[in-house]
Amino acid sequence: MRVSMTEINAKDVLKPFRDEIDMLDREIISLLGRRFEIVDQVGKTKAKHKLSPIQPERMQEVLDIVGNLATQNNLAPEFVQNIYKMMIEHAHSLEFAYQEEGEYE
Repeated sequence: MRVSMTEINAKDVLKPFRDEIDMLDREIISLLGRRFEIVDQVGKTKAKHKLSPIQPERMQEVLDIVGNLATQNNLAPEFVQNIYKMMIEHAHSLEFAYQEEGEYE
């Protein structure tokens, strides 16, 4: 298979951007890992104290905060809020598992 000069140039031209995106992706994943370490602690604490995994007021507070942060950073608030809704849903599933299993320290 032959590679055209246009394809080679496109790869070369885009490489610095892709490298930077890859670096940012590593940072984002690292931060998500740290965030979910805390979620793990929250889940255990909620189970220990028999608190509901779903705290609607906190959920809305987080969505409002990230929506405002998105706007401040020239991102669509709905886009960022949708990402956070998925993270919150995942956190709830982990927290419900602790409740069901009675797992806490």
